[in-house]
Amino acid sequence: MEPREELSSKNIKVGIPRALHFYRYYPFWKKLLDELRVQIVLSPPTNKKIVEEGVTHGFGELCIPVKIYYGQVLKLIREHPDLDYVFVPRYVAEVKESYFCPKFLSLPDIIKILPAVPKILNFEVNVKEFPIATSAIELGKELGRTQNQSLNAYREAQKYFDAYHKFLRDGAPVNHALRLVENNRPFTLPKRKKKGDLKFLLLGHAYNIFDTFINLDFQKKLVDQGVEVLTIENLPESIFKAPVIISKRLRNYWKHEEEIMAAIRYFLTKGRKEIDGVIFLISFACGPDSLISELIMRDMKVVGLPFLEITMDEHSGEAGMITRIEAFVEMARRKKKKLAIDSKNKETIKA
Repeated sequence: MEPREELSSKNIKVGIPRALHFYRYYPFWKKLLDELRVQIVLSPPTNKKIVEEGVTHGFGELCIPVKIYYGQVLKLIREHPDLDYVFVPRYVAEVKESYFCPKFLSLPDIIKILPAVPKILNFEVNVKEFPIATSAIELGKELGRTQNQSLNAYREAQKYFDAYHKFLRDGAPVNHALRLVENNRPFTLPKRKKKGDLKFLLLGHAYNIFDTFINLDFQKKLVDQGVEVLTIENLPESIFKAPVIISKRLRNYWKHEEEIMAAIRYFLTKGRKEIDGVIFLISFACGPDSLISELIMRDMKVVGLPFLEITMDEHSGEAGMITRIEAFVEMARRKKKKLAIDSKNKETIKA
């Protein structure tokens, strides 16, 4: 075992693209690879050049997050030619009731077509076929680790990931939490800023909401308008336990969309008075999101909750987005004031 043990030292460099599932699973990946004693090389935050290069190598039907992933991989390869691996996990099914988008299922295969890509370090999550721990063992074997070492690394990673999720449920913004993870800092909440007079639920996949370049720093624009922003990562875990049944014959098929629909179900019922509006950020050409957006919009009309859908791609412009945000915020603010006046008038009449 001596040569295999030597291979797993910090001399092994593993590149991780800062895109797609990075915004959801990076704390788990980082802890797992740290425990397996390899050096992690992370690509930089998304910028214009990364997007342009990703668009060049992607084809028209791809959504912008996948094009960004291409650009991030190419950035890693160009700036770190000594990488031993690029970490490209294959997420098939995290729960037995649903699947991830096909683009995630095929990600390790399509990345191989990019020029000068080093060896792919895969980590397959498919609980329909085998436990995640099995994938951790296979990952460790590729890096020269024993089964016990790999299982210990997996347990430590899961424990850290659980603590990370608790931190988010305690109110930590995701980007703040990811910065702490990246810099090996303890989980500490940021200083509380002044609360806005409105609270919005911001829906969307993590890579749409937390990549501040492609969404033009959307959350900051809301905060600047006096809005407190809530995302599904901050919601109690209990909200997502029961499956969403759209009708007797129709149930949600996709993992991410199931979470979004579960969050909406809560705010249509028990949490109706906790928010003043809902905004859904969608990538152009995302079929599953387009379908559930129509369902959400109909539900919002029934309960009278302001709803805005914003579709993003590489051509999204800041001026148009600011105008739409300002108009929506003003509309929600007027609606809230009107409801407060109506409620006060009813109390006066009863008295």
